[in-house]
Amino acid sequence: MIALDAMGGDHAPQAIVAGALLAARRGIPLRIYGDEDQIIPCLHKLDPGWHNLPITLVHCSQVVQMDDEPTTAVLRKKDSSLVQAMNDVASGKALAFVSAGNTGACLVGGMLIVGKTPGILRPAIGEFIPTLNGEVFCIDLGANVDCKPEHLKQFAIMGDVYVKLKKQINQPRIAFLSNGIERSKGNKALLTSYELLESSGLNFIGNREPYDILHGDVDVLVCDGFVGNIMLKSLEAMVSLVPKIVERECKKSWWGRTVGFLGKRFFKKLKQNVARVQKGGALLLGVQKPIIIAHGSSHKEAIEDALVYAHRVTQSGFIEQFNNAVSTMIEKSVVYSHPLSTNYSNQR
Repeated sequence: MIALDAMGGDHAPQAIVAGALLAARRGIPLRIYGDEDQIIPCLHKLDPGWHNLPITLVHCSQVVQMDDEPTTAVLRKKDSSLVQAMNDVASGKALAFVSAGNTGACLVGGMLIVGKTPGILRPAIGEFIPTLNGEVFCIDLGANVDCKPEHLKQFAIMGDVYVKLKKQINQPRIAFLSNGIERSKGNKALLTSYELLESSGLNFIGNREPYDILHGDVDVLVCDGFVGNIMLKSLEAMVSLVPKIVERECKKSWWGRTVGFLGKRFFKKLKQNVARVQKGGALLLGVQKPIIIAHGSSHKEAIEDALVYAHRVTQSGFIEQFNNAVSTMIEKSVVYSHPLSTNYSNQR
């Protein structure tokens, strides 16, 4: 059973409900939280037979808005869709939480309601992004705007465990995203974090610039959520814009149209990479249950993908093994040099 915040996101509740229907038709059981006066008309309009799907509605009288102050919203809006959904995840009524809403509120709710992984100071959003030679796991992609050095060190530990489990890489190469590869580059927090990682036992390879990252010489990219979110949104904008620019230029001449025709396979592949960046959600790592945070502008396909992802995570038991490994590493302040045994490479 997946708990879905139907009121979170730029296109809520219509796009959220539409995505929920797509996932429910695939057999994924859902608990949808939100204002029934808005949700039920959407369900009837999109699928008059929705009652036959594995959907349960939970009415909530409040909404955490995208511009709400996160801590205040979580503490005061007890009957909001976000808070009620997280309460049910914490109690076991639902196995995972999905929202395209206020990221800060999801972080606060994850810490205060669902609970942090033992030893973790700050949960963080992590996900793979495509590169020229595969993909790189990036953490944090938007949960924590301001980070202390110890937070960044723990992000590196979580990234190390995640990549070991997902990719079966013995010693993931870990780097900081910075404004230069030199050790002296970066703000005060990054400079102090550099020293922490050098003595951590992790396979820390120093600082990297965005150009280096996209060429695929790093397995785990660590940064604070402010920098990570800007990087992600810049990448989304870039990969969306490039095909449009190329298409426009190809239409200007006969030889351009010929190049465009011959390059159809390339453009198709490029669009697939765009979809990989823009679609679905990412895990909030460092909490005790699966929390999937989708893009605020998610449409129905992205919500469906996030729900399918959440279902796969709950079925695999990934979070439990991940949390156990992370807690052990933090407690002992050591890093395992051997690969983690279970292979989760079939998940995103």
